[in-house]
Amino acid sequence: MEKRESAPAKKKKKAGRLTYQYVIIFGVLLAVANILLGTLLILRSTATVRNLIRKNMLDLSNTAAGLIDGDELGSLTLQSVGSPVYNNILEALSVFQQNVDIEYIYAVREESEGNYIFTVDADPEDPAGFGEEVLITNALVKAADGTASVDDAPAQDEWGNFYSSYSPVFDSKGNVSGIIGIDFDSEWYENQIRSNTVLILIISVLFVLAGVVAFFLISRKLQSRYTVLNQEISTLADDVDALTEELISDQGYISSLSGLDRPRNVMTDLPGEDDMESLSRKVRAMHDEMKRYLEYAQRRAVTDALTNVSNTTAYAGLQERLDEEIAEGTACFALAVFDVNFLKKTNDRYGHTWGDRIIHDAAKAIASVFGTRNTFRIGGDELLAAAFGKNEEEVTQLLAQVDAAVDAANRSPDTPAPMLSLSKGAAVYEPGRDTCFKDVFVRADQAMYSNKHQYHGKQQDAP
Repeated sequence: MEKRESAPAKKKKKAGRLTYQYVIIFGVLLAVANILLGTLLILRSTATVRNLIRKNMLDLSNTAAGLIDGDELGSLTLQSVGSPVYNNILEALSVFQQNVDIEYIYAVREESEGNYIFTVDADPEDPAGFGEEVLITNALVKAADGTASVDDAPAQDEWGNFYSSYSPVFDSKGNVSGIIGIDFDSEWYENQIRSNTVLILIISVLFVLAGVVAFFLISRKLQSRYTVLNQEISTLADDVDALTEELISDQGYISSLSGLDRPRNVMTDLPGEDDMESLSRKVRAMHDEMKRYLEYAQRRAVTDALTNVSNTTAYAGLQERLDEEIAEGTACFALAVFDVNFLKKTNDRYGHTWGDRIIHDAAKAIASVFGTRNTFRIGGDELLAAAFGKNEEEVTQLLAQVDAAVDAANRSPDTPAPMLSLSKGAAVYEPGRDTCFKDVFVRADQAMYSNKHQYHGKQQDAP
């Protein structure tokens, strides 16, 4: 007589088959999710690190350019080589050559359309001679047009293979009188990107491998011991916990989340929740944490570390956006340019720590009026603020509010010994007169320099 299975036994078998199918589906989905998340994390983090490196390169060339007098640089000729003016510029560039991790720093200018020559080269061993031609790149051409830029790809010349950062130097009339170029060894640049990519890749591969190993261990034992499945799923959940903890170990990242309403104890099992539901919820929580972390990294990429206002990368984005609005006929903005008075004297007398404090306080005062995201540090002690939908009278009121914020800062008990003082100038975009962002900037910059000259004149006339 044929032996029939009991109903409970059949039900148990069916449940076992269904559970096994769910585990296979779960394992495949988890592997795919890990691969996709790992790929996304690598791509996004690599792009973020690349932007941070480019930002640091621009900061260095902008800082060097800010130390050079544009009128002096523009006046150099072959006969100027060895003169006091030439040597002063060479000495300023040599400070960067000797103390900053760069390959070369030099000054060039556009001699004629499409022709660029060296004017000052701080290389102590094999400097380029005055008038030697410079290898032309897109970043160099942009700098000649007044916009600091970094090469997207390495360029090779007789000195080697480099990524270069170029920053324009403006004369007293607001024209580009020269360009400061800084070369960074392409191998160093790529190593910075590669080291970050390798780190993220290792974490992603380890996580994928942990998931795959856990899946095969569970699937081999599932047919006879379903309880082992629960234990292995718990192990996988612990791996998720560990990766999430890795993401939130950055103290700066934790501080950036202080104002957010985030769920607490997302890695704790909930009542009535089975292992699959618990793991699914934890993976979603880990995904959300990754997104927050990437957003945090992107914010850092456009924030100046010293002042916490927008940096030169964000400033380049502002220029591009406003040029598009001008072309479309929708632009309505004003620019205000600020420069800290007597910063060099402050640095010489009190040290660069006090100088950095002055720059930080200046940015804070400006940002309190224009907003943090609309305030940009575009040079060593030069800041720019953008206002939208404001006329000339309203912009003047905003500048007065900045003066009030500066006065309040100077009255603070913890104000440093050198008092904060700003030269400032503003310009409102005028359709028909201004054809690009640069036109408005130049007028604002000229107004700032006029204000600075008046301020210094009053200081000299003071008893």
